[in-house]
Amino acid sequence: MKNKYLSLLLVLMCYTFGAAQVTNEGKPKSWKLDLETSKAHTMPGFDLKSLQEEDAINDELKDRPFRFGYEHQVSLDFKNGKWNELKNGDKVWLLNVKSEGAKTLNFLFDEFHIPEGAKLYFYNDDKTDLLGAYTASQNRDDMQFGTWLINGDNVWIEYFEPANSKFRGQLHISKVVHGYRSVNDIPELTKGLNDSGPCNQDVDCPVGPDFDDFKDELKKSVAMTIVGASGFCSGALINNTRNDQSQYFLTANHCLGSSVGNWAFRFNWVSPNPSCSTTTNSPDGDFDQTASGATLLASNAKSDFALLEINAPFPNEWDLVWAGWDRTGDIPEFTVGIHHPSGDIMKVARDNDSPAKNSRPFNGISNMDNWFLDEWELGVTEPGSSGSPLFDQNGRIVGQLAGGAAACSGTVNNGSFDYYGRFDVSWDFGDSSTDRLQDWLDADGTGDLVVDQFPPAQVFNNDVALLVENINDPICGDEAIPTFTILNRGTENVTSATLTYQLGEGPEETIEWSGNLSTGESDEIGSPTLDLTTGTNLEASLVINGADDEFLNNNTLSRQIDNFEGATYSTETVSLTLLTDEYASETSWEFIDENGNVIQESPSTLSDETLYEETFEVNPDSCYSFIIFDSFGDGICCDYGEGFYRLETASGDIIAEGGEFSSAETTDMRISESLSAIGFDETTLSIYPNPTNSLLNIESNSADDLKVSLFDMTGKQLYSGEMKGSTSIDLNAYSSGIYFVKLDNGSDSTTKKIVKQ
Repeated sequence: MKNKYLSLLLVLMCYTFGAAQVTNEGKPKSWKLDLETSKAHTMPGFDLKSLQEEDAINDELKDRPFRFGYEHQVSLDFKNGKWNELKNGDKVWLLNVKSEGAKTLNFLFDEFHIPEGAKLYFYNDDKTDLLGAYTASQNRDDMQFGTWLINGDNVWIEYFEPANSKFRGQLHISKVVHGYRSVNDIPELTKGLNDSGPCNQDVDCPVGPDFDDFKDELKKSVAMTIVGASGFCSGALINNTRNDQSQYFLTANHCLGSSVGNWAFRFNWVSPNPSCSTTTNSPDGDFDQTASGATLLASNAKSDFALLEINAPFPNEWDLVWAGWDRTGDIPEFTVGIHHPSGDIMKVARDNDSPAKNSRPFNGISNMDNWFLDEWELGVTEPGSSGSPLFDQNGRIVGQLAGGAAACSGTVNNGSFDYYGRFDVSWDFGDSSTDRLQDWLDADGTGDLVVDQFPPAQVFNNDVALLVENINDPICGDEAIPTFTILNRGTENVTSATLTYQLGEGPEETIEWSGNLSTGESDEIGSPTLDLTTGTNLEASLVINGADDEFLNNNTLSRQIDNFEGATYSTETVSLTLLTDEYASETSWEFIDENGNVIQESPSTLSDETLYEETFEVNPDSCYSFIIFDSFGDGICCDYGEGFYRLETASGDIIAEGGEFSSAETTDMRISESLSAIGFDETTLSIYPNPTNSLLNIESNSADDLKVSLFDMTGKQLYSGEMKGSTSIDLNAYSSGIYFVKLDNGSDSTTKKIVKQ
């Protein structure tokens, strides 16, 4: 057996594989319709006693995620459930999963790719707990997705797909997690929500008048995370020098596994009736603000930090805060931690003494730099608190929890120590942006030593924020249509404002807005069309008319629009050369178009250490992605063979090559509008009218016989014929859109874009 499987067992509790998703939006179709279902898929039993014995040892530590569940390895997809077709052609798929005795179930997908308009729901059998709708906003290049927890041991998964979907969705469940101890385990007479000790302080318990105001704001930055499938950690949103609400999330390096694509996050989980170092139950909170999927930006064992980016925008109504930070390394007067111990509802702890700088062996290195806290005066931390922020007396992050021996002893703590990785070390230790924080939190090189929270704790009379959407993802084409939005963060109503924007070296443009926005309300200002051939750097600013904006840090933005610059090729084909490693069964690939349609994919089985060659036909003015997967998460080179892959144009230009990756690697490319036509005399050619609403005429003065082909955007051939002199193609039967005409004289060819009105 491959040795790497042994190491998998050692990291099982923190094994991991992008986009924010508001849960509980809408209801599943089956709740109104009588749909056909299939037999439930029941998970086998497992040795719970052995897990509990392991937990009794591991729960004394904080250097690993808090394990709450057992991972069933499964392979469940559309073949295992039941499809129902509705009268209008829409389809609903239902799958029932049971695991006897589970307090919760949650699911990991190693294939999640669904079209616009599709919706995925999870709910228990008595319909008292619902997650969804998850949508195409969750689609990631690596196709990973992880859910939050659903109460109970009997859960339904329901997928809705509209009849007019551009492509068929892909769903494959790789793990079903049986939660045997849970954040929703509520005994009648014990601590309340879960396993954290009674000396913990709910976050709304007072910690002192010198910090309570900070705490009331900073708790909005903290989240509990499901790491991998069956572990809990904590962390916090963190601000940057741009104050631009980039969704950066600081946690601990030791919480990481192979990827964070299926991590799930829960914000603002706070008890409405706090329990403060008592055995009184902590009532559950009302908010269910959960997000799934992130990207790892940087990490380092030297200070045990990891910086993630949660992928899709958070809704404004979540009222989140991005915590500030201090990178000076100055010793704080006192410190406060906000966290989720043992996966519990949010807690707070305070050490009245200054921490000491320390270095210790930790997580595979001999000299992890940390803040050493000798004991807590109020509250405590536990496993599951790992990665949670440590705040100084000014409410700024100075570190994140790595480990320690602090624990409860009844309703008081045991007087033992904890240690936190130091933020000042995380800032600039390392050689690149993947090792340190400064490249992400100070991208403009301001040199700021401290940054305060965002939005600011102070509420201003006049304060507007400028937001922009629709330009975060790569754009296939030379036009971008950003949507600018004004958000009123002040107490006074806003009735008019002026937006100024500039693309590259182009002229400044302005848009005047008028309306009536009260506090927290927003409105779209405009969606101008930008010509990316003139530049790709967008600068914009917003000013209130008739008043001075009292907080200007959220009035401007700068975005670099990605339109495949440096990844645009003139070619009619893309060639793949692939050499598998010693474990080819772990490898697969897909070549997909810009709409998510799979153009070609790997054979169902690949042979070990074998060379494969494939060729993909591509259309001009189109974009494609090649995704190579490794199901184990160690790529195809170089520990178990010298596997590699290479993508080339028809003329031999290298698009991408490699082999060292984790679970997946994606190469995006754009095919230019005018493909190479070397040897083809286009001066003899005339194609008209273009655009057209009916007939397309083609004339050639060449003596050559020409083969004529018509293709749609997906590469599907719609027409093929021969011509000499002239011909016409009737487009009346085709819908409006973009098509491609390919002319081939036997030795050379050219392809032209056609627009059907």
